[in-house]
Amino acid sequence: MTPEPYRCHGVPASPDALRRLRHDLMAWVLAAGVDADRAGDIVLASYEALANVADHAYDNAEPGVVDVDAAVRPGRLEVVITDHGRWRTPVPDPRPVSLRGRGLLLLRASADRADIASGEQGTVVTLTWDL
Repeated sequence: MTPEPYRCHGVPASPDALRRLRHDLMAWVLAAGVDADRAGDIVLASYEALANVADHAYDNAEPGVVDVDAAVRPGRLEVVITDHGRWRTPVPDPRPVSLRGRGLLLLRASADRADIASGEQGTVVTLTWDL
């Protein structure tokens, strides 16, 4: 049985709200019948995209929100993460071995497909996994 699509719009791009969203998304993915290992990959990549929204889409003066849509389609599961901000260039991390700057690599390594489109209205990240 295919679950209803997951829709959660207008979520504040704050750490607490994004953590709750991660847990809700995991429950939905598992309810969709995805095995636990694959579900972990899906939620890891999705959460990384959400963290990028918090880090890059909004400046401190603008309260930002994020929308998440997920659906099971024939042969695949798709998660779409949309912000309504503007990309901000990351601040370089001066440490010799930085823990930052690997988000897009993680998205592309964890998903079967990762498409990122940025424009004046925000950024849309579409992550797809073959089922």
